[in-house]
Amino acid sequence: MQDRYRIGNAQTIGFCQVQSNYFSTRNGQEALAVLADGTIDHINGRRCAILAVEACMRKYFAMLSGEAFMPDFDTLVAGILRELRDYIYCGKMPNLSLSILFFRGQEVIYYTVGRNQAFLFDGKDYKILEGRNGRASFGGGMTAGVVSAGVWQVLQEMEFISYLKKREHPFDKAQWMIQGVMEKRKKGAGNATVLLVEDAL
Repeated sequence: MQDRYRIGNAQTIGFCQVQSNYFSTRNGQEALAVLADGTIDHINGRRCAILAVEACMRKYFAMLSGEAFMPDFDTLVAGILRELRDYIYCGKMPNLSLSILFFRGQEVIYYTVGRNQAFLFDGKDYKILEGRNGRASFGGGMTAGVVSAGVWQVLQEMEFISYLKKREHPFDKAQWMIQGVMEKRKKGAGNATVLLVEDAL
């Protein structure tokens, strides 16, 4: 069966020593996009991000075996943070940004903590998905996405809209966004990641 969604992504390490952003996507008649940012230019930041994303993906694949997908985002993320605190940060709370976008039918369910930013674009209006979690209508011609702080701190809202309006695949749009970040930050650019999901129906 053909994938319902078009998914694009782009990422840069900038001038950091370690890429502390990690992401994963799954496409089909439902879709999932997960982005974690360990926020520090250190191997522990990278490990933190990888483990968080892998925990979310394991939960998603469990759903494919019949288990409900992430019925309680808060419990899932609390468990992830507890493991990271105990096994990587030696009892200290990790500084993790984690965002999840789950697409089913004509709806996107979102969850985001930390400094990532989730958004929705309907072709005209750009809306930040506020709050820790929620639901929004999602249909043909719409784009939802999540970006790390290294992106939204650099690009203005009108710049986001200009990239999203391009008549290109979301992969190309994401590449343009990251290129825009690099051009504006130049030597000050750090880790930056863009994930975009479009409904192709």
